[in-house]
Amino acid sequence: MNAFCRNLITATSLALLPGLIAFSQTNGVTTPVAGVGTVILHSGDTLDGRVNWRMKYVENNPTEIKFIPKNGPSAIYKASDLAEIIVYPVDFETDEPMPPENYVSLPSMKRGEPVFYNRMINGKVQVFQNRSSVVTTHEVSEITSEFDGIEFRWSKKEGLTVGPTYKVSSRVLASKTRFSSYFISKNKAPLVKVDRDNYDALFQQLFGDCPEIQNELTKNPDLRKFKNFMILAEVYDQLCR
Repeated sequence: MNAFCRNLITATSLALLPGLIAFSQTNGVTTPVAGVGTVILHSGDTLDGRVNWRMKYVENNPTEIKFIPKNGPSAIYKASDLAEIIVYPVDFETDEPMPPENYVSLPSMKRGEPVFYNRMINGKVQVFQNRSSVVTTHEVSEITSEFDGIEFRWSKKEGLTVGPTYKVSSRVLASKTRFSSYFISKNKAPLVKVDRDNYDALFQQLFGDCPEIQNELTKNPDLRKFKNFMILAEVYDQLCR
């Protein structure tokens, strides 16, 4: 049996195991195929069970799931049917649970059709993954290695700490920076695409209303650079609520 067949059998077996997450890739972006999760209806009601992504996309964002509840028949849900999905990934290399992933139903940027966006940061500024803008590992390594802020601290070894309680591991934050652009919503406004080209023009609109952030930028000017955007967004949402 050749390596391709062995890998295919392994991947298929993993996809069939209950309670685990299998993965596929679209345009270089890893996407959960199946796993334990919670769906949140527009009414606010929640259902726990198994989430199977249907591999249907609009503008490279998933639009449909098959949901298998703990008790009862399975159902097909479109993005228009749900407010949010929470899935619970597992790292197959370490067998450790990963932080929950939140997929929010929103209109797609161009066609306005309901799709699921992966919300990576949730606060006054919400940051959503742009699945079409994955970058290379080499570019991820350009993140500043350390910041000694006034009310936060960041290091590649220890991760991000804001205040006495809020923490984000270095590994998790690195996984959120593998993109050359993001979709942003501030105060629940319609999504705006942010990348290196328009970042400076949008900077004041995104972060200019918070004196605490201006103090942090005075101490650490490099925090303003686009390569550190995800760190700044996390700090902003903790300090500027």
